[in-house]
Amino acid sequence: LDEVKAGKHVQIVGTASPEGSKEINDKLSQARADVVAKYLQDKGVVVDEATGKGVQGNTSNRLAVVYVK
Repeated sequence: LDEVKAGKHVQIVGTASPEGSKEINDKLSQARADVVAKYLQDKGVVVDEATGKGVQGNTSNRLAVVYVK
């Protein structure tokens, strides 16, 4: 995250692990995306979108993916 330069535009997708209910995982994944977005915004990065996607497929895990545009 520290290598993303101020002024760059990003899209963030948060995910959650398969454990837990859909409701909980949706909240966790959005919270994960929001924390990363705040961190990057504080560095001057432009966050175009920060979305929680809950559990994504069989390999979903506790992470946030940052796409730098």
